[in-house]
Amino acid sequence: MSSKKIEISEEDVFRLFEKKKRRASIADAALENIIIPFPGFDSTTFDKDYWKVLKEEKYGNSYTLYIHTLRVAAELILAYEATREIKYFDKAEEIIYSWIKHSKTEDDNRMIWYDHTTAHRTQVLIHYLYLAGMLERKVNSSTFKELLTKHAEVMCDDKIYKHNNHGLMMDRSLIILGYVLEDKNILIKGKTRAVNTFWYSFSSQGIHLENSPQYHSMVVRMYNEIENYLAQKDDSLGEHITNYLNMAKSYIPIITKPDKYQPSIGDSSHIRQNRQKVYKNIFDKEAGIAVLQYEKPYQLYTTFIAGYSSRVHKHNDDLSITLNYKLKDFLVDPGKYSYTSNDIRKYIISKEAHSSFYLKHFNYTIKDENRYSRKVRLENYYDNQYYTLVSGQNGDYDGSQAKLTRIVVQFKNIPLVLLIDRVNSKAKNQLKMEQNFNLASNVTVENQGEESKLVSEDEELTIKQFLPTSQKSIIEGSFEGPIAVNTTGFAKVEKTQQIKFNRATKQKNVFITGIYDERITGNVNVSIKNTILEVTVKDKTLSVYI
Repeated sequence: MSSKKIEISEEDVFRLFEKKKRRASIADAALENIIIPFPGFDSTTFDKDYWKVLKEEKYGNSYTLYIHTLRVAAELILAYEATREIKYFDKAEEIIYSWIKHSKTEDDNRMIWYDHTTAHRTQVLIHYLYLAGMLERKVNSSTFKELLTKHAEVMCDDKIYKHNNHGLMMDRSLIILGYVLEDKNILIKGKTRAVNTFWYSFSSQGIHLENSPQYHSMVVRMYNEIENYLAQKDDSLGEHITNYLNMAKSYIPIITKPDKYQPSIGDSSHIRQNRQKVYKNIFDKEAGIAVLQYEKPYQLYTTFIAGYSSRVHKHNDDLSITLNYKLKDFLVDPGKYSYTSNDIRKYIISKEAHSSFYLKHFNYTIKDENRYSRKVRLENYYDNQYYTLVSGQNGDYDGSQAKLTRIVVQFKNIPLVLLIDRVNSKAKNQLKMEQNFNLASNVTVENQGEESKLVSEDEELTIKQFLPTSQKSIIEGSFEGPIAVNTTGFAKVEKTQQIKFNRATKQKNVFITGIYDERITGNVNVSIKNTILEVTVKDKTLSVYI
């Protein structure tokens, strides 16, 4: 291995996060050997056993993953850049050299050379080498060339590569390493795979297919970083990709709720975004998401999930809705919680955790082939001056041939959303079906028989059934079980309430449900005959063809 000095420029440095997002408390704690691998995580001690800390019960693989990405070293390096206090750089250097020593021991922890871990650690090592050169620190170039080459070999391995955000993390690091190590083959490998993964990962409307607004933002950012980096080298991912990236930028202002927070769909957190909110509908069959919304006369925002093209970050949330009215959340998805396999994570991703309509005693499995089979899918979209209608179907229940359809009708001049839940089945016996509403944690319920009033501060909505149901339940949140809990942060939850309606029937129309502000609409009546829904509000009747 050549001992030639590794030349790294400022443009080769990809910080894991922006300087302004660094956590001074994490860097300061690390100076005292108290390590917080990721913001909000429990702390551990930097000692001889540090690299083998797991904490799997609470965090799954995430805790050890962030330890081995050297994320705390990144915090320390950013603290040095912000303050120019050498103690931060010295501590980062100590941790990095400690990891290098541990990497030569026998440790079968798969997170050490995991795709995500290896890719992010590469960036920390390059950042360290850049600053070490600026500080004229003595660095063994052979050792670091060997180390970075090992990282490149791991990331070039197609057997561990997946066409998702983790794969793109590796491609971004390979592109940089290609220039840093002056190896054209590494560069071409990273660039070619990044292009292929792009076409696999986005819908024709520029929506990322990993079922999560948060991951959409992250992946778009990574592609923009790669493109900007290549531009400095007089290179590019290509005109078609850059045009699609411009289209992809428009998604977040549209999917963002009127309160400026992104919905916690799939493995997303409740994140505020600062760009101007855009009120525009979405209907994307490839991504399996529809958004119905308007700003006037009343801010009303509804999402509807049906279908998917990727299993990544996907929950069993098909035929589910979220609803925000006058800047208040009423119906929400529970969030991601964590990536463990514990009881809370299993519940959070289950069909019972979402505001959906489903077979009570059957489950469905998220499958790669839904990208082509479309057994779970969005079906129809219709928009006129009075309402917007969208429908979706789930026909992929394990052990059942039943096909469930939900039609969502959102009216434009009055705060009224109708749900028509239907089943198509050849079963001779009655099917037991459940309709669930998962409430925002600050919403209270006033129970009034077949009607329920949802109250959020000074706003309220009524949920009313227009067909008979066999049972209605108000479910109180519990950490035991668990049931009716929403995510408040990584590996953190709070109790909420759910409203459940049950019905066993052979009839096609299972539930017809209205969600509306009775203070504005007054009494709402709905009847159905064949394919026509008659909706009466304030003595005016509107026919909706379904």
